[in-house]
Amino acid sequence: MKLKKLVSLLLAGIMVASCLTACTPTANPGVSENPGTGTEDDKEVVWELKESPVLAEKVTAGNLPAVADRVPKAEDIYVSTHDAAGNKLSIGTYGGDINVISGGGSWDLSRPTLESIIRYNADGSYQANVIKSFEHNADYTVWTFKLREGMKWSDGNDFNADDITFWYYMCHLNNYDTKKSWAALKETVNGEDAWATLTKVDDYTVTWTFVNPKLPADFIENGDFKWCWAPSHYLIDMIPANNHVENPYWESTGLSDEQVLINAKNKGIDKSTTKDLGKAIAYYFWNEDGIPTLNSFVLKAGNSKDDMVCTLERNAYYWKTDAAGNQLPYCDNIVFKKTSTDGQDQLMFLSGDVDMIGVAMQDIASLLEDMGEENAALRVLSGSDWGSYQVTFNYTCKDTKYAELFNNIKFREAMSIAVDRAKISEVLADSFLEAGQACPAEGNFGYDADWEKKWTEYNVAKAKQLLEECGLVMGSDGFYNFADGTDVFIPFYSYTDKGGAGAFPVFEQFWEAAGIECAFKEYEVAAYDGEIDNNDWYAVFGPHTSIGGLSLRDRVAPFVPIQQAAEWYGEFGTWYQTHGASGVEPTGDMAKLLEIYEKWAATPNSAERDAYTLEIYKIHKDNLWSIAYLKSAGTYNLISTKIKNYAEGLVSADLYQYANIVHYETLYKVQ
Repeated sequence: MKLKKLVSLLLAGIMVASCLTACTPTANPGVSENPGTGTEDDKEVVWELKESPVLAEKVTAGNLPAVADRVPKAEDIYVSTHDAAGNKLSIGTYGGDINVISGGGSWDLSRPTLESIIRYNADGSYQANVIKSFEHNADYTVWTFKLREGMKWSDGNDFNADDITFWYYMCHLNNYDTKKSWAALKETVNGEDAWATLTKVDDYTVTWTFVNPKLPADFIENGDFKWCWAPSHYLIDMIPANNHVENPYWESTGLSDEQVLINAKNKGIDKSTTKDLGKAIAYYFWNEDGIPTLNSFVLKAGNSKDDMVCTLERNAYYWKTDAAGNQLPYCDNIVFKKTSTDGQDQLMFLSGDVDMIGVAMQDIASLLEDMGEENAALRVLSGSDWGSYQVTFNYTCKDTKYAELFNNIKFREAMSIAVDRAKISEVLADSFLEAGQACPAEGNFGYDADWEKKWTEYNVAKAKQLLEECGLVMGSDGFYNFADGTDVFIPFYSYTDKGGAGAFPVFEQFWEAAGIECAFKEYEVAAYDGEIDNNDWYAVFGPHTSIGGLSLRDRVAPFVPIQQAAEWYGEFGTWYQTHGASGVEPTGDMAKLLEIYEKWAATPNSAERDAYTLEIYKIHKDNLWSIAYLKSAGTYNLISTKIKNYAEGLVSADLYQYANIVHYETLYKVQ
């Protein structure tokens, strides 16, 4: 079998495994779970706290406390036993660097390392992560977080409830971190925004209190609520007094903006305004060396994310172990390397200078062939998008003839089956992506094989029949007209960052062969958004906010017309957002989406929310307001076979923090 065909089969067959429990904290780490009997790997592993030889040398030299004094008390240590896809982790070996390509941007250094309140598994389940546990009262107005006793910041200082009250009252409620927008922490009381009351119960317990019920979907599961702590001992002299929020725990620092900036500069953080400083130290903190974190790897002194080579070093106070009690992470460093020319990343991978790279579909086969299967392996992180090459139409179009046409389901079916998806895949995806519809990807929640195949069979004759059943009449020029004799002409809108200009002509030839005259209009993104907001559009090729995603748990707006956010529902969303003051009132199945959504939002029961989500999915399957032409593309990575514990069956999504789902602290490298 040719290698390219083999890779295609691998990609087509990738699915997210159903996950049991990944990286589960063990109540008694002295004895791990019993995985059964059989091979040597299956034997029971006895937990005994150990550490990297590099750190052990520092302990011996008196430069570092003993490992038992650097981690939480035994019953509060997080014991990693499984990867995010539910596979049992191998017990690794210490040493070596993980060498990766730098992607740039503010989030690059955090993706492999950031530790959050909860940790998601690939199937959407989750467990407490930085916090030891969470619970709520009967009416969901009070949430309690329990912390891990004895846990430390990366500089060895204690991490406790004071660091949570400090973050909330000194960094967040005053918008010093520029992120006083996290919906998880606010509610509406008497028609106005109100914020949760945070209370320190004791050194390792805090509560969040709301006036109204705060259900799991809006609180602990909220993707924006990633962390709620900051190192008070380190940041206290970098908090200006001029925006102090009165609270029971922290007095105003009394510091002027000028003094705060001087204090920051003395710590190596040079910012021109306190606004820039606040965002740097209280939000993008991983990019500033010296700021203590809870992450698995921390920025090495003197390094910058903008350097050609940037090193994150092992956190000696990291609070997780493997099933045998080895303090994680296994590797000494993560080394980010910038490239200066196109293709340099592939050359660095081939030479062994980096251990993993992201690759385009068309490059996978040749790189695997050059490296050999003994040296390189393919890892596919499934995407959460509902198919590739999405188009949608303006169902609230100002031109009522087009609105009526677009709302006719036969028109949408015609536009779908008029396109030869095999040819689209050949030309635009090197035949790697199979035909598919706008639906959950295989392995994602709600996957439906029949849905994925709906309206995907190429049939021009049937497409024309459907168009004529919509009342269109073929003109002498070979294109359809409305019944009144006016031309049917559909401009497809897009924006420059979407890159649709190169792909549209491939679709255009099929639509025009079926009798639909169309054109491509590309705007800068701001101008494009203005056209959408003003309802001055007809169709979109590559929406700004595509339909789909992991589920409503991730983000609601792509699935339900609750605001003017996704193009496929346009002014229906405006109507809901403005309580009917403007926009277009939805009817039929579009209105049913809102009815079900409100039931979804009102229940605290996860199983009920999943059931409501599937009802919403069924309505999308019936209507296909957005059409996709190929299956969703994943994120394709090639990794060195020296890297172990890199799971298969993962999902790349914002809710999972993208590369964070790989769990770099559990990766180890064989020499």
